[in-house]
Amino acid sequence: MSQSVVTIRLNGQPYQIGCGAGEEAHVERLGQEVDSVMKTLVASVGQIGEARLLAMVALILADRVSTGSADSADHASSGEDHAAAAIERAATQIAVLATKLASSAVTS
Repeated sequence: MSQSVVTIRLNGQPYQIGCGAGEEAHVERLGQEVDSVMKTLVASVGQIGEARLLAMVALILADRVSTGSADSADHASSGEDHAAAAIERAATQIAVLATKLASSAVTS
């Protein structure tokens, strides 16, 4: 099977991804979905680093899969609801960690 390379953009950064011949459009769509979730995250929590953003995106997408929203007929609205809920949970956890870090910095 021949290989192709697709360049996707996540958070403005290009990534070259290998795939099988004929899978280019599918990989591009997946990249666009990941970038869409990432843009929503950035709007909510800001630029907190590529690794952290990608980890949060992975968790949001895994949450969609585990709740079955990826297969539902109303994927767009359901996915957005799940993404919003996941973002809110992540933002809450980030706020808790920031508070802990701030209080430990004061006591140091």
